[in-house]
Formats: sequence, C-alpha cells, structure tokens
Amino acid sequence: MNNLGLWIVCAGIPLIFGLWAQLRVSSTFKRYSTVRPRNGMTGADAAAAVLRSSGLDGLTIRPVEGHLTDHYDPRSRTLNLSSDVGQASSVAAMGVAAHEAGHAV
Repeated sequence: MNNLGLWIVCAGIPLIFGLWAQLRVSSTFKRYSTVRPRNGMTGADAAAAVLRSSGLDGLTIRPVEGHLTDHYDPRSRTLNLSSDVGQASSVAAMGVAAHEAGHAV
C-alpha cells in the first residue's frame, strides 16, 4: 500500500465518519430544540437533577460560549453548558445536558 492509500485509511476514513456524526448530532439537536418538555425544565435543570440523583451535589454548572460546546471538566469539577443547552427549555437541551452530566457520573 502506498503512502496516499495509508493516509486515506488512517486519517481520511475517520475524518469522514467524524464529520458525518457531527452533522447527525447538529441536525437532530436542531429538530428537537423546538420540542418543549411538559415539565418546563431547562437543560441546566435536567443536568442538576441527574447530578443530584447520583449524589454529586458538589459540582458547579456554569455557562460557556459557543454552540454545542458543552462539556464536563473533571479538573475544576464543572459542568459547562452553552446557552442553547443550559438556558433552553427543550427536549434537545435536556438530552445534551443529561448526557454531559453522565460524564461527571
């Protein structure tokens, strides 16, 4: 196998798969960001509920800039939620926030 073929296998295929996955996440988030939960919870509320039920009350939930830049930082024990997740009241926001809280758990 030549160098180009090896590069395509080792870098190209994972890159294409990663881009495909990112498009799927973005389109699914966009579709479900208009669906409101019956209980009116925001993403931050959902994350706090997951953390509370897991006994992790000591973590801080704070806002972070960007779109879908949500992440858990174990060094500072913070759950960082973008405004379209933490402050939004949608099924998509609750799902992403609960997912990120799951990383803390």
